[in-house]
Amino acid sequence: MASENIETSRLEYEISCSVCCGIFKNPVLLSCSHSFCKECLQEVWNKSAKRECPLCRRKSSKDLPPLNLALKQVCELILKEKTRIGVTSEALCSLHGENLKLYCKQDDQAICVDCIGSGQHQNHDVCRFIAVVQERKEELLTDLKPLKEKRDNLDKMKRSCDATAAFIKKQADKTEADIKSEFEKLHKFLYEEESARVASLRNKEQQKTQMLQDSVETISSKLASLSAVIDSIEREMEIQDMEFLQNFKAIKRRVQCKLQEPDTISVPLIDVSKHLSALKYSIWEKMLGIIHHSPLTLDPLSAHPQLAFSDELTSVRYSFRGKNLPDNPERFDLYVFVLGSEGYSGGVHSWEIEVGNKPNCRIGVARQSVQRKGNFPVCPKAGFYTIILRKHEFRAGTWPETRLEYDRKPRRIRIQLDYTKGEVTFSDPSEGTLIYAFKDTFTEKMFPLFGPSKDSTPLRICSRKVLIQLEP
Repeated sequence: MASENIETSRLEYEISCSVCCGIFKNPVLLSCSHSFCKECLQEVWNKSAKRECPLCRRKSSKDLPPLNLALKQVCELILKEKTRIGVTSEALCSLHGENLKLYCKQDDQAICVDCIGSGQHQNHDVCRFIAVVQERKEELLTDLKPLKEKRDNLDKMKRSCDATAAFIKKQADKTEADIKSEFEKLHKFLYEEESARVASLRNKEQQKTQMLQDSVETISSKLASLSAVIDSIEREMEIQDMEFLQNFKAIKRRVQCKLQEPDTISVPLIDVSKHLSALKYSIWEKMLGIIHHSPLTLDPLSAHPQLAFSDELTSVRYSFRGKNLPDNPERFDLYVFVLGSEGYSGGVHSWEIEVGNKPNCRIGVARQSVQRKGNFPVCPKAGFYTIILRKHEFRAGTWPETRLEYDRKPRRIRIQLDYTKGEVTFSDPSEGTLIYAFKDTFTEKMFPLFGPSKDSTPLRICSRKVLIQLEP
């Protein structure tokens, strides 16, 4: 808006008469190419009796200069537009009632033409009012530049904060989903294990109950048969004496008949100890089958935007489709690197990386304070202790690089950091041979570094077995 006002002021300046300082009215064109209001030029000529240009003093070849029709049309359009937007009214001089067309710089005051003639501003630096307006607006435009730059920077910061907030929410949502997914796996495993163990217990209960039911049926049959004999004898004991005596021997034989003694019922109880003994341990032992422990994980906050990770953050590969990620201070923006999530400031630490058949990559360790932005040397002096695989050939990440005479092509590489001794060693775990070693003094945290290069084959952190040791 301010620049548009400046342009308007400049235009008005160019189409203003140098005599009355107003926009041309019926402008006439002199042979010297200067234009003036027709009335203003006649007034000047009447006072001096000379037919010359008021600006360059060149004598005019005509007493009646022709109208500048093109300029007249432009001026009329400008006046018409100013009338339309309601800005044609101009301030008047409080002393002379004339339009304030001039400006006195010494007195910092808008004046009219008659103010000069009155002697009040004699020998002062007087210029056209519109020129001062234009000059002051240009001055303000210059002053506005740093403010606009600050505003743009603040707006950029705000947009960056908004983008970071959205990214953090996206991070939190995805991480929450991953946490729930992992717990769902554990819940599913525990539910299935619980169901299987309860089912086994109930199966034992059913087996033993069935055995008891079979024994009860046998006993019930024998009980019914014996009860029938007893009832029969008791009824015969109630008949008349003579008949009783006649049947006594037969009755006696029935009473003395040998009945098979029932087998002793022995159904073993449920062995509770088999179902409860070391229950937690046995479940944990089974859980090891679905748990893969990694000695370290990757830190996505430090990763170049074109790196992609596994859900467990244990493998990284180059992605040809970059992500729109916040440019946080920890992130590498030029080199395709990512650091481990945990740094080490003491002790001995080791991990193995599966490089597979990758032709190119860089692995090693880096100081916490290494440069992350722009181009820089990747060498020990800059805080990087790495080896490079380039076209299947090993090189040490020195400056310049050192070609290594190691002809084997290991699928895994073991890295060991001995912080106290200041050593970083690279070895082939399948052969137990050393590939290269760095020696230095470490004074800050050291982080594992991974550079998968610009191909889609991933670098993987090898998992380790989890051992359970029971204390006596």
